[in-house]
Amino acid sequence: MKRLLLCAGLACLFAAVNLAAQTPAVTIKCSDVNVSGATETDSYAVNNNGVIAGDYIDSSSVQHGLILAHTTVKKFDGPSGSSLIAAYGINKFNAVVGWYIDANGVTQGFEYANGKMHSVFVPNSTGTEPNGINDNGWIVGQYFDSTGVTHGFYWDTKKYHAVNVSGAPQTFVWAINNANLMTVNSETSTGASMDGYTYDGKTFTKVDVPGATSTVAHGINNKGDLDYTIFDSSGNRHGVIYQAATKVFTQFDDANGVNSTRADGINDTDAMVGRYSPTSGTPPNQGFRCVAQ
Repeated sequence: MKRLLLCAGLACLFAAVNLAAQTPAVTIKCSDVNVSGATETDSYAVNNNGVIAGDYIDSSSVQHGLILAHTTVKKFDGPSGSSLIAAYGINKFNAVVGWYIDANGVTQGFEYANGKMHSVFVPNSTGTEPNGINDNGWIVGQYFDSTGVTHGFYWDTKKYHAVNVSGAPQTFVWAINNANLMTVNSETSTGASMDGYTYDGKTFTKVDVPGATSTVAHGINNKGDLDYTIFDSSGNRHGVIYQAATKVFTQFDDANGVNSTRADGINDTDAMVGRYSPTSGTPPNQGFRCVAQ
């Protein structure tokens, strides 16, 4: 994921690179996402009210789950002995999903809503990582089997369903919109790169970004707009937004973390969140919020 741009204070106007050269690029305005006193803030999903899900690391180097409603911070933690908790998906009710590592080293998925945490764990898996939740309560993510293979899944509030791209060594599901359309990613047969898809429970549709060496499809909104993390031929990382109405892909990069932009979540107004790696190396990752205009 990467960048190019103009900056004005904390807000950065990104000179977006349009991957469909015949159409004018959109303007993308970005700013950092921070929790006061945190040494690192990560933003992974945003709902239509602008509430962000993610995590932050405090001054004692402890990571907490995060629900950030503008300047109001709601932190939450896993059970005693757990670590590395983070929220990766959020719906309009501010219910979030994510995962943590328990005291035995097992990846445990959860839904956190109304101050209570509920387990999300695919039966017979050796670990479960939820990444997305929609307003219908459907949850998506990935799980690990006893041989260490990663499979995607979705939970339709009644049953867990496996998601596997045919022939792919590993499959991951990241997000789901209110039409229950999911973003799916798979390793290529060599494992050297990734392909992105949408999936409606029956059909996979490839949605790779033109010209990218590797495509990771992340957020999807209710208009069918997508945001991505892509890698170029030099291994650099960039954010991309695809707007379904115009069928245009626009690449963008954070001015403060050239070649390290990761776009994760998107809402219906094309506000996006993600993170980049500052060139200074401090913190290792920095959350951002961008809006396509």
